[in-house]
Amino acid sequence: MTVRTRYMIAAALLLVLMAGPFVASGVVAWAEGTLEHRAIFTQYFHRILPIGAGLTMLALLLGFLILNRLFKQYVTGMAAMVERLTVMLVSNRDLRLEEQGPPELRQVISAMNRLADQRDHKIDEIEEQIADQQSMYAAICEGSKSGTDLERPLSTLVYTAFDTETTGLQPSGGDEIIQIGALRVENGSLCLEDKFENLIDPGRAINPESLAIHGISDDMVKGKPAIGAVLPDFHRFSERSVLLGHNIAFDMRFLQIKERATGVVFSQPVLDTLLLSAVAYPNQEHHSLESSMALLGVSIEQRHSALSDATATAQVFLKLLPLLAERGIITLGQAIEASIKTPYARLKY
Repeated sequence: MTVRTRYMIAAALLLVLMAGPFVASGVVAWAEGTLEHRAIFTQYFHRILPIGAGLTMLALLLGFLILNRLFKQYVTGMAAMVERLTVMLVSNRDLRLEEQGPPELRQVISAMNRLADQRDHKIDEIEEQIADQQSMYAAICEGSKSGTDLERPLSTLVYTAFDTETTGLQPSGGDEIIQIGALRVENGSLCLEDKFENLIDPGRAINPESLAIHGISDDMVKGKPAIGAVLPDFHRFSERSVLLGHNIAFDMRFLQIKERATGVVFSQPVLDTLLLSAVAYPNQEHHSLESSMALLGVSIEQRHSALSDATATAQVFLKLLPLLAERGIITLGQAIEASIKTPYARLKY
């Protein structure tokens, strides 16, 4: 029902309520009176008709004026508030509603403005957190562009495919690595005998949500080496190779946070099979490891341990190599350059 329709209904009701009793009284008096009474009534009615009609019209006019004022204050005010509120919430964060109209409407407007202030405060907090985080994808790709192997074909390089399991999904929020798994990829094949796998005591509890995924409990990591003891070993294992991972920015963020405490810096080139999948399949909607495995026909017996996911990543990478070659991406430098141009390179951790 439109605002105009509601106004017309209210006007009709006002007319009935104000003129109805006057008309009904006259009809009842005429119907129940005798001929003598009707004659007297007619004579009397003719005398008071101008006054009665005038008073009725005056009352109706005043009623319509009051109705129109109330309509403008409440209905029109609410419609204008809804319109400005939509703009405030959708496209103009700086806009606030002007507190005007009846007290009830002013209270509603004031509450809306307070909610908008709270929303903006939360948005500012989130944007500040994001601003403090470097885009890991762009950073690792840019850092990899300074390597000496940029002109070498992808098929001739040595890779360390690796993955981590963690206490949770917030590297900047205090979560820690609890497992690192890696294996060597060389000459177009997996070196299953050349692998690295370590559990790590994170010094904090593992989130139940993460436990449900990787199955590593607090008891399993209790008493294991700390990250400061494991990272130097992993650095020696992976040196003089290209680091390879799926959604590797997540893992690299954890390693980056530990640089100051451990003194271990991973500065070698990095490739991400998530980005390379987006290059090979630009129209594909999803590029998770599961989606890439299904798309490329890769299957392994076990998932969600660091070593098994690293193995799956390595297999996905080898399947992607001929698809990248079809797009003219042959060398490490070309792969890095193509990766930077994908939308996923703007993600942050």
